[in-house]
Amino acid sequence: MKQYYRYADCSHMQLSSVPQDLPNDTEDLVLDFNHLVSLDEHSVFKYHDLKSLNLQSNGLKFVNPYAFQNTVHLESLSLQDNSIHTKYDLLSAALKFTPFLKKLDLSQNNLNEDMLILILRNLTSLESLYLDNNIIMRLDSSIFEGLSQLKELSLQRNYIYEIEGGTFEGLMKLRNLNLAYNHLPCIVDFGLTQLQSLNLSFNNIEWFQAQEIDVEFHLERLDISHNQLLFFPLLPRRNQLHLLLLSDNEMRFYAKLSDANSSLVSFLVIENNSINITTVNLWDEVILSNFSTLHYLDMSRNQFHNLPEGFLAKMSSLAYLKLNWNCLETFSLTQKDIPSDIIELDLSNNKLSTLQVDNTSQSYLGLKYFNLSNNILQKLPRHIFHNMNGLNSLDLSYNKINLCSYSHSVADIGESNCVDIRNLSSLRYLHLSGCGIELDTGRAFHGTAITYLDLSYNHLRDIYFLLDIATTLQFLYLRNSLPYNVSVDFSAFGNLIYLDISENVLTTFPTSLLELALHFLDLRKNSLTSLPLDSSYQQLLQNIKTIYLSDNPFDCCELSWWVILSKITQIRVPDIQEVNCQFSHSYMPVNDIPESVVQSCRWKTGGNLLYLLLVFPMCLTLLIALILLFLLFRQTFLQSLKRCYRTSSY
Repeated sequence: MKQYYRYADCSHMQLSSVPQDLPNDTEDLVLDFNHLVSLDEHSVFKYHDLKSLNLQSNGLKFVNPYAFQNTVHLESLSLQDNSIHTKYDLLSAALKFTPFLKKLDLSQNNLNEDMLILILRNLTSLESLYLDNNIIMRLDSSIFEGLSQLKELSLQRNYIYEIEGGTFEGLMKLRNLNLAYNHLPCIVDFGLTQLQSLNLSFNNIEWFQAQEIDVEFHLERLDISHNQLLFFPLLPRRNQLHLLLLSDNEMRFYAKLSDANSSLVSFLVIENNSINITTVNLWDEVILSNFSTLHYLDMSRNQFHNLPEGFLAKMSSLAYLKLNWNCLETFSLTQKDIPSDIIELDLSNNKLSTLQVDNTSQSYLGLKYFNLSNNILQKLPRHIFHNMNGLNSLDLSYNKINLCSYSHSVADIGESNCVDIRNLSSLRYLHLSGCGIELDTGRAFHGTAITYLDLSYNHLRDIYFLLDIATTLQFLYLRNSLPYNVSVDFSAFGNLIYLDISENVLTTFPTSLLELALHFLDLRKNSLTSLPLDSSYQQLLQNIKTIYLSDNPFDCCELSWWVILSKITQIRVPDIQEVNCQFSHSYMPVNDIPESVVQSCRWKTGGNLLYLLLVFPMCLTLLIALILLFLLFRQTFLQSLKRCYRTSSY
């Protein structure tokens, strides 16, 4: 939209009328979020140069038929979130004085299709129209009649369940159409060749079929995500699609489930009191569609068990492919099945047990991001990643995958159940969470420059095997991966800025961390009773920004570290409300320790001197009592002693 330089922002000022003390030549006036219930014929009369007027969220009910009689140059009008429906006929009369209006926003006004027919009448200059969040249920050609200049139309979040044929045919310049969040059951005979962007997400669409005509469609972006599609959409044979979003549907390919004849499906289409039966071959339609320009394809969260042979290979320009959260059991990475220029591939959360690769071909995949997490992979071709010389991010989490190290000799290459990532110099992000890997020895990361490594939920005895990447590693996750109370030495990891060692059984804080410049440290759910923080000038405390401490059995009488930590203002402890300490089998917040406990801790931590001061008076008193007792009964005691030793006569 054209930028206006004489601008006045009067939003959020609790105004009940349009201010009249602004410059007469104001071009852009913003009155959003006020209390302008009505707009009379004098409200904006003095602003004869007005080109943009915003009245969003005012509770506006009444617009005088002559309100815009002196603002004939108005190009943009926003009436979003008001109550226009109460006097919509008056607004229609007022808009007759806006012959140059290009942008109109009537969203959230409780308008239905009958009201719109009257409001939009004769607005032949409109280029952008927003009708979101109204109560429109049905569309036909009479609503948009005469809007020949319209380029953008948004109808999302209505109740549209039916679109009559020819509704958009008169809109020859329409480029962007948004029908998201409605109740459309299907799209049949789609023929809007002029459209560049179509959003049909969040409807009830079970079927999408384009017209079978040999005409070039200009559609570049198509979103049919979050619907109930049962089949892959039958797209225009000649199209310019760059972006295709099909996630969150119920799609699958059915050819392998039955014979060839059963792939013929008949659809009963009832329209304008006539019944048409359309028979299509699902398999052939998919293959015949032109995918040569497709750049981004999202088919995640569907029910795909397999893909047709050569289906992806036809997408020669494909760079981003999302197939996560499906039911795939195998996937082919061979040259004939996948474009070599693909950059990102997400196969996570499937049932993959096998990846097919071309062992003889020297061709290289251009993958930079590859996600295989949450599958049932147990064995991969040993050198599968060596033909991905640009791979930057790899996720193998929650598969039973082991990495090759120097302990796997050349002799057992054919037998060893491991995958080799050594000398993969482009790799920076590696996720190995929950793989059950054994990496206590060996040099599995030799020749790499990994900066981000997740080894959470594994069983490690130490971290010596990470020394090959100690100088490059910046982010390290060891959550629930040290099942033994081991003394871990981090002194070699000088560039580490993020460390997660939560959910382990550490009883002693690794003192080597005190010399690192960490920004983030997670110590939750360990067995720490104290932290060795004795000075705010320690390297760790000078750099740390965030630290998590909860679910540790800290000793309430050893909180000197907490006193130091709480005085450093730049350090955040997001879980401070859950950080407790233990005193005499009771737990209490470290920020709210009773004075009685503090006093008890002082006596307890006073050392041997306090112990002697307490014990010495008691011992001295007991000694004096014994001496007095001895002196008091001395004569009797001595006589008894003599009788005991007197010789008896016979």
